[in-house]
Amino acid sequence: FAHVARLSAECPAPGMPSAWLLSVFAAVLCCVALVVVQVFREAPNSIAAFQHGDQLPVSSQDALAGSQVGGEGRGGGEASVASPGHRAAINALRAGDYARARAELEGCGQEDGGCFGLLAQMHLIGAGMPRNLSEAMRLLRSGADLGDADAQYALGALYANTLVGGEDGGGMQRQEALSVLYLYAASVAGHTGAQMAMGYRYSQGYGVAKSCSTAALNYIEVARQVAEIYSSGMPQAVELVRLGVDGKDKKAMSASEVSLFVEIAASGDPNIAAAVGKRYLLGIEGFRQSYQKAAQHLQVAAEKNHAGALGLLGYMHCLGLGVAKNLDIAYSYFVAATQQNDPLGHNGLAYIYFHGTPSQPQDLGSAFKHFNASAHGGSADGMFNLASLYLTATGVEQSFQKATLWYTQALDRGHTPAAYALAVMHLNGIGTVRNCKIAVDLLKRVCERGMWVAQKLQEAYDLHAEGHGDAAAWLFLRLAEAGHEVAQMNLAHVLDSGASQLLHPTAPAVDGTDSPTRLVGGAAAEGEGEAQRAFGRVTAQRHYELSAEQGNALSELRLGDYAYFGWGLRTDTGASREEAPLLGSSDGQDVDDSRDAPLDFHLVRQEVDYALALARYRRTASMKVTGEWMQPFVARASFNLAYMYQFGIGMAPDLALARRHYHRCADLDPSGVQTPVMMMMAVNSLQSAMAELPSMESIGQALAQDLRAHGLVLLCLATGALLWLRRRFPTAATLQQQRPRAPPPGPAAAGAPVVAAASPTTSAASPAVAAASPPSESQLRERRHTEPPE
Repeated sequence: FAHVARLSAECPAPGMPSAWLLSVFAAVLCCVALVVVQVFREAPNSIAAFQHGDQLPVSSQDALAGSQVGGEGRGGGEASVASPGHRAAINALRAGDYARARAELEGCGQEDGGCFGLLAQMHLIGAGMPRNLSEAMRLLRSGADLGDADAQYALGALYANTLVGGEDGGGMQRQEALSVLYLYAASVAGHTGAQMAMGYRYSQGYGVAKSCSTAALNYIEVARQVAEIYSSGMPQAVELVRLGVDGKDKKAMSASEVSLFVEIAASGDPNIAAAVGKRYLLGIEGFRQSYQKAAQHLQVAAEKNHAGALGLLGYMHCLGLGVAKNLDIAYSYFVAATQQNDPLGHNGLAYIYFHGTPSQPQDLGSAFKHFNASAHGGSADGMFNLASLYLTATGVEQSFQKATLWYTQALDRGHTPAAYALAVMHLNGIGTVRNCKIAVDLLKRVCERGMWVAQKLQEAYDLHAEGHGDAAAWLFLRLAEAGHEVAQMNLAHVLDSGASQLLHPTAPAVDGTDSPTRLVGGAAAEGEGEAQRAFGRVTAQRHYELSAEQGNALSELRLGDYAYFGWGLRTDTGASREEAPLLGSSDGQDVDDSRDAPLDFHLVRQEVDYALALARYRRTASMKVTGEWMQPFVARASFNLAYMYQFGIGMAPDLALARRHYHRCADLDPSGVQTPVMMMMAVNSLQSAMAELPSMESIGQALAQDLRAHGLVLLCLATGALLWLRRRFPTAATLQQQRPRAPPPGPAAAGAPVVAAASPTTSAASPAVAAASPPSESQLRERRHTEPPE
């Protein structure tokens, strides 16, 4: 560029700016060009960058042993040489010989910090020994002091999730300063997880001052390595499994379904054979990645001229996946696929023309033509490669706007290298407005598709399925500290449900008789089980908060339950200035505010807070459903909101708003349980009907003005008076009954004739009868009433 400036000064044209202006302009162009070339020097090599949305690449390893019982191996960055004792311990762990592994690690600890780290993880998860958190942290400190990056990262993650203090029920604190210290040391050593963790913390302001540019610097190197892997091969995919969800989004097939499709493919159906071959090639939906099986099924479909199978076979020969690398054979497959206008075939043929082969010279014009056809056909790889040509002005006129457009189209289809390219463009303002927050979000997404994350996820899923709760929780914890939202949710679920006691401060005895002595920050619970459950909620709360900040509906709903029932902890700063939240804000811009400095805060027991619960439920209910797994949780939040509005819990009752939320609950999850919703809607309708009735005061005023009501009252009073008088004055019959009755006459003498008193023919009466007086009128009337008729 100095030569360009010199020529301009020697031969100035009329009206041309001075040489120094041209030098500045040339230098600016040089900087932009260098950035573009450096960032996208591998751009057209993305032929094999197959993407699978939320699926991640993974390398198969033993789930229990791994390289460090679920660790990164030697630091997570550049590999260092492990000691013989460390390698022997790993082999013993894979063989299930914990005693020999422990002996090897205790012997090599003084010369290899990784031995301390691996032994600490055995103590932490209880691998062949009682679980002991304090001993694990002591060993990790020893390994960290020897410079082992993996031990430093593990120690930083544990410091961020353990609580200190709380004597006599007082407040507790997290050791954020020590956590940041060890995470920073591990990130400087090139540890992948630590670099992601520091990028996550700087982007959100967790324990450090928020700085978007610093977050980008931590993310970008990891993201570049991941993008290169995706641009040069076909990594296996692993499904993102959310624990605690009923599995509606799970796409993996069962073993019987896989066998059925394989049998159909073997029968010669080209469509099924091509589909099975593609799944074996990528390792998705229950099919274990196998290049040999993929080639076998794709060849069956290709023999019947299946376009998709021809394109995929071309990829395998082009990249040497399971077959010998041969660009000429790949070229023939790509040509056959393009004859049927297959987008993958167009992309592969363009790749051949772009690089050239011994039999096919380089032809950038044809490369652009076929990349363009592939992009318009819907291929994410073709879109990415076409955008790269526009960006670097290769075979076409340079256009940053078109490059941004096609990168965005590829990103919408889950293309990982496209996400990295757009992140760099947003970070440097190339073809778009400079936006650091968008760049950091894209870089984080790329990093989470890397092998480090995928390996931990797959191992954690396998361990959880096998019932190793503590080992699975430890892997989820390492990923959660790096900002992985699914891992944060899974870790919170495992701790909250009691499936793991990983972070419990006391180590249970071998016979399981040891128990927690108290709850965190509060009164003791009744019984060992309740104490463990309460501590599990406390340890899970932080990760519910972290995942909720990233838009997780289940975590947000669970935090609403925490506030409603008074579970977990809350922040008590005790500071005079505005109280800072436990979690950082989310605007993503660089700030220099004194409030970002660590406050003298502590955590105390959370009381019932209906206002906070209402805010959490409202936030969950307003979330946009982006996956089927979210439906029941958003619906449940709507139900909780409706219940609180209906009965006035935490606010004034609002039956109309409650009815609206009940209807939204039923609409969001029509396949869920509808009976409680219908019952509460019926109660709501009854309450609404009763609320529409006039008040007692208005009813009284209306009756007071109605003469009919007056007459009715008088009639009631008269009736009552008559009844009272009847009870007050007795009748004549009652008086007669109360008089003493004359004794009956004595019995007649033996042999005396019996005289019928009622016989009219009797002419003479016996002396006894004659002596008796005739009955009075009242006696006759009483006799008629008492004697039964004949």
